[in-house]
Amino acid sequence: MGWIFYRYLLMEQLTPASLCFLGLLMILVTGRLMQFLQYLTAASVSPAVVVTVMGLALPKLVLYALPMASLIGTLLAFVRLNADNELTAMRSAGVSFRQLAPAVVTLALAFTALSFYTSVRVLPTANRQLKTTLKSLSRAVIPALLREGRFIDTVPHMVFFFDHVDVQDQTIRGVLIHDARNPQARVTVMARRAVLKERSDGKEVIIHVQDGMLSRMGSDLKSTQTVTFQSYDLVLSLDALFGADSETGWKKGEMTMDELRRALLETRDRRYALEWHKRLALPFACFVLGLAAAPFGILFPQGRRMSGITVGIALFLAYYILLSAGNALAEQRMVPPAAGIWFPNALTGSLALVLWVTAQRR
Repeated sequence: MGWIFYRYLLMEQLTPASLCFLGLLMILVTGRLMQFLQYLTAASVSPAVVVTVMGLALPKLVLYALPMASLIGTLLAFVRLNADNELTAMRSAGVSFRQLAPAVVTLALAFTALSFYTSVRVLPTANRQLKTTLKSLSRAVIPALLREGRFIDTVPHMVFFFDHVDVQDQTIRGVLIHDARNPQARVTVMARRAVLKERSDGKEVIIHVQDGMLSRMGSDLKSTQTVTFQSYDLVLSLDALFGADSETGWKKGEMTMDELRRALLETRDRRYALEWHKRLALPFACFVLGLAAAPFGILFPQGRRMSGITVGIALFLAYYILLSAGNALAEQRMVPPAAGIWFPNALTGSLALVLWVTAQRR
């Protein structure tokens, strides 16, 4: 295949793939931002901090956006080539479908390499930095609790209302707290006064409530309990505000590949094996989905572009459903971790091979 022809096919795929990647990444970033937005605004952080947090959360989103972009980019390119009779013209000129493979493989390998680097090198470092940043931000939320005359929902699953707040002494008069962190027993606290304290280790805030009443209601909305008290301590974990882990060690998503392997050898916990295999299987998904997309694009009659795109999206969803199912089965020890994680890639790769043979024989 000539260089001009190769470059033409490559650019036909690269443009829709890039647009799909940016669009999907924007959607994922928006969804992630909404999880942090109320806490970031409550803590009165600067826009630069918001950008930093989203930048650190980006590698994980990229890891899931790249396979979709590889699939949709190649699919849209070949759907258009088929609809505009360009593939027919290529066949008339003696170009077989197999000769289109270099351009398809190049894009798929490029996305796979980018995804692999993100998964193995960038993701652990970004997750560690994100954890550290979120822990520091959680302490900045404390001033958001010291506001009077308004309902405060900064802390997840909790609502506060204070009549009067002395910011200097961190004392409060007129306290109403609704605590729904435990869905089985929702608690409402009303008290005359309270004092806000932070423990010396900086990991927890204690609201020392005095002279009040506590009402507890079960999930069935029938069983209730009401007690009065002289003092009551409500403990808030600062690390839990942003979902940060309070442990000193790294979680599996923050470990490097070598650390995951050592943890697996030491603990024999298959969760480390699952994470290790997912770090490799997700980048490889860019390759098998990109290969399957090309013959998918020509299997549909001209004028039925949406049918091909719909089936492509269905293939993408099926892949992740199989990946989630394999992960769940492996966690339950019903299949080995490698089999559960790599089965979707093996199945998609086999499907791609069958489709290429079918397209070549048409």
